[in-house]
Amino acid sequence: MDDTAIVSDNVEIFQAEAGRASISWSAAIAGAVTATAVNFILIALGSGIGLAIASPYSAGPSVDAMTVAGAIWLVFTQAIAFAAGGFLAGRLRARIGSDDPAEARFRDGATGFMAWAIGAVVVAIGISVAGAMSISAGAQAGVAAVSGVENSRSSDQLGYFVDALMRAPQGRQTGTSDQDRAQVLRILATSVRDGRLSDDDKAYLASLVAARAGISQDEAQSRVASVVDRARESLKQAADKTRAAAAYVAFWTFMSLLFGAVAAALGGLLGGELRDESTGVESAALMPR
Repeated sequence: MDDTAIVSDNVEIFQAEAGRASISWSAAIAGAVTATAVNFILIALGSGIGLAIASPYSAGPSVDAMTVAGAIWLVFTQAIAFAAGGFLAGRLRARIGSDDPAEARFRDGATGFMAWAIGAVVVAIGISVAGAMSISAGAQAGVAAVSGVENSRSSDQLGYFVDALMRAPQGRQTGTSDQDRAQVLRILATSVRDGRLSDDDKAYLASLVAARAGISQDEAQSRVASVVDRARESLKQAADKTRAAAAYVAFWTFMSLLFGAVAAALGGLLGGELRDESTGVESAALMPR
């Protein structure tokens, strides 16, 4: 409708077209806060259920089954939480006047979508902060582990292969010191990192293993070659599992956010419809002129 001008005592008051109100940011923020709270509650519930049914000491769901169930629960959680947030945002959005119904529905859906966007940004910031803290803690733990190698046995994945190298035949006593173990650990770590074991390191390890384990030089050389290959393959498999797990988490995070965005927009539309039904604005706007 056109702008209305009211003239009284040489004072003109212009009433702008009310149907052109912009998006309600307060409603979007309220919806985002609601979605975050519902999300937290549902994740806590899912974690409790998972801990209740999973036990390492009794028969229960397998790790694969729990992983799939967790992914499905994540998608369900995001959909429900952002549907609630989008609904609240659409319901709270103020609709002034009798603007076009199609435009009103678009703004209701956009308000619900913005509630999802704000919530997603908040979650992303939280994950980034938590990830940075985890990386910092991991780096500190790594430094502490490296510095402690000289005085104690390594507890990392390569420690087993150090044991396999220095193990003596049954019934024999070994004279392996912590210093020897730390030296072997560093050589193994370097060979795995570089993808090869140098001839000098191979000869030194064979001599050290032969002396400490009480076996012949040929047996020591064969053991060194076998253990180094096993260590390299073990770490490669661990890296592949980590990569696959990261890809799995990324895919299901994408799916959960996608479902959350759709649910938030649909929730905004539903909230707007219920708002219009309660106020009668929609029916008035659809009346023939």
